[in-house]
Amino acid sequence: MKDVVYLKKELGHRAGRYVSIREFQSDKECESRITKNFVYLVHNADTIPQNLPKPRIDITKRIDTESQTEGFRFKVKGVVYMKQNRFIYRVDYCHSLFIRMVWKTHVLSSKGPVALA
Repeated sequence: MKDVVYLKKELGHRAGRYVSIREFQSDKECESRITKNFVYLVHNADTIPQNLPKPRIDITKRIDTESQTEGFRFKVKGVVYMKQNRFIYRVDYCHSLFIRMVWKTHVLSSKGPVALA
């Protein structure tokens, strides 16, 4: 069984957009919830800076052997500048991926790196 929910919302008080894709999947071995979020906030800018800040990347993995759950979080935050006609815009963005798995069996995924053929 697989359920997918797609949400798209304009942020009224601030010029921006929020998009979220939520997925729930269940089979005989595990149940998984996957959430993908995309947030964009647009601001007017006077100039484009010479040294742009690097994006901030956060990665977290959590394994709970007692409750047979695994969690993974990947988040990227940053700034992009865009030029359209005579105007310069600063776009603050945040992309995130959340995965949560509940195992019905007593087998968790491997704790170390896995080589794919």
